Amino acid sequence: MPHSLTGTRIRQQRTRAGLSQTALARQTGISTSYLNLIEHNKRGIAGKILLSIARELGVPPSSLTEGADSELTTTLLEAASSVSRKSVEISASAEFAGRFPGWSQLLASIYRQNRDQEAAIAALSDRLTHDPFLAESLHLMLSNITAIRSTAEILTTVEDITADQRRRFDKAIHEESRRLSDATQALIGYFDKEATPDGPSETPDSVSEEDVASMPLEQFATSAAISCYNPSALATEFRTNLHAVFRRLANLRVAGLQAPEMGLIITNAAGQTLHRQALSEFPLPRHGNACPLWPVFQGFSQPERPMQDLIELPGGIQFTTLTIALPHSEISFGAPPDYQSAMLFLPLDQSPWPTPPQPARAVGISCRICPRKNCTARSEETVL
Repeated sequence: MPHSLTGTRIRQQRTRAGLSQTALARQTGISTSYLNLIEHNKRGIAGKILLSIARELGVPPSSLTEGADSELTTTLLEAASSVSRKSVEISASAEFAGRFPGWSQLLASIYRQNRDQEAAIAALSDRLTHDPFLAESLHLMLSNITAIRSTAEILTTVEDITADQRRRFDKAIHEESRRLSDATQALIGYFDKEATPDGPSETPDSVSEEDVASMPLEQFATSAAISCYNPSALATEFRTNLHAVFRRLANLRVAGLQAPEMGLIITNAAGQTLHRQALSEFPLPRHGNACPLWPVFQGFSQPERPMQDLIELPGGIQFTTLTIALPHSEISFGAPPDYQSAMLFLPLDQSPWPTPPQPARAVGISCRICPRKNCTARSEETVL
């Protein structure tokens, strides 16, 4: 892990405030030489001295002790892992994000845009390769073109054609041309319809509207606080399923209410992320490759069974998680169940729920940026 940059941040804030080392040292009751060592990250700082320096600089203590946003650092690590150059200083990613937050945000934004474009291109390529309607339409169009070409070749190369035969060939060309035009128009209409759907779509926004209708915000927030944010009790009170309650709980802080800040991820059995709400301490990958040890994936092995777990990220932060896999559509005989698994999570020190009795499970974010050694679930080598 990178060394603490608290001293660097103190020096930056002092410079912005227009204070000299001597003036700040005098105001906080420490020697100038000691402050100089702190600012060069050669001495640790905490407790009263940190609070005193933060007060004199007019900034919250957390702005001096906390480094760059975890999600930003994770994105920089992902960007570094996406290239084959060995010259990228991966170990300095957190330091880079802390020293140059603007440049870091710009680099992360460019990387995310590039990654999203690559994912879109891959999806379109897969679509063009495997779309049955497209394949059938192209086959039909090629058949029409071949028929037109063969008929036209006969008309131009064969000289002793009777008038009646020529009329039949002309009619065949006309009919094949019409079929070719119809097939082309159908293909264009198919893709136009795909690009601008006019029916209801299963998006997080539309689902959220259903949640709002069944669980009014103020009433839900009051009940959640009374029940200590117990999802089971809330699902019973509002007569809804646990996934809907999870989404509503994760949305309380987003709506500006006083409540624990919770993250949420919902996936299908293929591992595709259907709902993604990360925390700054727990960033979630945007395009798959998440840690297979997350409880959300274990939910599929025990569907409809509520699970509470304690997990720990490589940085040492522990999270309480609630997981359950539920059918997304009605279960019927002869059809495989369509399960979706949801995991609600928040830092252990902020959890309103009882601490799970089992020891914390060591997990990561994704294999490429996970430093854990001897992990049996690893699917690719780490860049760290």
